[in-house]
Amino acid sequence: MEQQNRKYQRVGVLDIGSNSVRFVIYELFGGAFTPVYNEKVLAGLGRDLSTTGRLSPSGKKEALAALKRFDIIAKTQKLDQVLVGATAAMRDAQDAPELIRLVERETGIDIQPLSGQEEAYVTAQGLIAAEPRASGIAADLGGASLELIQIEKGEVKNGISYPIGPFRIAGEDLSRESDFNIDRMRDQIFDHLGKSPANLRKGRTLYLIGGAWRNLAGVHQKRHLYPMKTLQAYQLMPGAARDLARWAYGDGRQDLLVWPGINQRRAETLPYSGLLLDILLDQLEPSYIRISTTGLREGLVRNHMSEDLKKRDALLDGCRDLARGNLQGLFFAEPLYEFLTPLDLIFPQVFETENENRLRQAACHLVGIGKGLHPDYRADLVFEDVLYAPLAGLTHKERAYLALILFHSYTGRVGTTNQDAINLLLTLRERQAALVFGSAIRLAVVASGRSGELLTKLDVSAQDQIISLSAKPGWENMLTERVAHRLTKLAQLINYKINI
Repeated sequence: MEQQNRKYQRVGVLDIGSNSVRFVIYELFGGAFTPVYNEKVLAGLGRDLSTTGRLSPSGKKEALAALKRFDIIAKTQKLDQVLVGATAAMRDAQDAPELIRLVERETGIDIQPLSGQEEAYVTAQGLIAAEPRASGIAADLGGASLELIQIEKGEVKNGISYPIGPFRIAGEDLSRESDFNIDRMRDQIFDHLGKSPANLRKGRTLYLIGGAWRNLAGVHQKRHLYPMKTLQAYQLMPGAARDLARWAYGDGRQDLLVWPGINQRRAETLPYSGLLLDILLDQLEPSYIRISTTGLREGLVRNHMSEDLKKRDALLDGCRDLARGNLQGLFFAEPLYEFLTPLDLIFPQVFETENENRLRQAACHLVGIGKGLHPDYRADLVFEDVLYAPLAGLTHKERAYLALILFHSYTGRVGTTNQDAINLLLTLRERQAALVFGSAIRLAVVASGRSGELLTKLDVSAQDQIISLSAKPGWENMLTERVAHRLTKLAQLINYKINI
């Protein structure tokens, strides 16, 4: 697999947007890829589009300086590939061709701005990279445009780009009260969107993409004391999203402009992003609102992957990547999953069967990441590593469940380092399910000495309220008192007896 992916093992992406110019380096591993370096400059190239139709003069200087620096980093790092994505400001501004020629002359970077349709498609691919099961409407808000894309079960259907980013509608100075005329902006947005944007279906999940909405979601987490700072797949009900949106362009506008930890240039776009969200909630009537931290950049990377790699399970490859260099992950995961399969009927189930099995497989791939850690801290460190890991294809509930399984593969104690998140995201029954499967992993680890080969010499089964563990002829010495102790602990969790 690694050999198959070697051509694009380390890929750089230059994202030249209307608000920011960003450079990200990704490491690819099978169907998963992880950002390992991320730098941005809020150049505001599109800040003057609504008034002059041209790029911001100061923005051009900042963008050119940033691209020169990024080019040096990319060449020094000897990346396998550098992909370039340029969006609304670079395709629409009258003087964009001049900047494109200047950048090519100074750096050799070839900039070919994406069309609105291309931008919508690539952005949707980026969402799918992190949400392979996505179905609904993706809304990507940049500095100059909004892309709305329909997605069905991980497939891009149709999309359209609207020139209604904050720089187009709100004006040059987004913090100036006179420029922030809600009625005027609302009318302009409706003029572009019409009554039914792109004829998109209502009542679906609305995926919000882009820095403004991402920062707005972070503010929501802080205001409501959400126990995780993870923004990927952060979910809101429509009522909560509407409250946030109206607060952002209403009572909370001045607070947002000086919000701690948010760059002023970014903060200026947040009230407008709230107004636009409020309108989309009316027009699309979504069932859920979910944040996606992936978009155009990740879409460029995914488009460059082979079809075979795109079809791989990004979650499982991400778990393999997290456990890379760990022989337990490489040689123990599959035998472990197969060994535990006969106990499926006694394991409490949290999700529908296919998803439950996917998460159990993921746990098996991560089972050795705590190797070498101090035994007093190992369970906590592994729990945190998994809870906050950059893994694709996980809701916050699934992420908490997976982390808790790994926690209990090392300890039976109750109480993690982020118990508030566990209590919020998982019911008592769901926490018990994680404890049972984690304890089963612990049994397998102890019984086999973390050897996949030795697991094939053992058999486990459950019938008539009894869990049985046996060894193939000649391997009976593997069944010691320590193994019986772990089997007993597992059986007690589900009120079974043991036979060994």
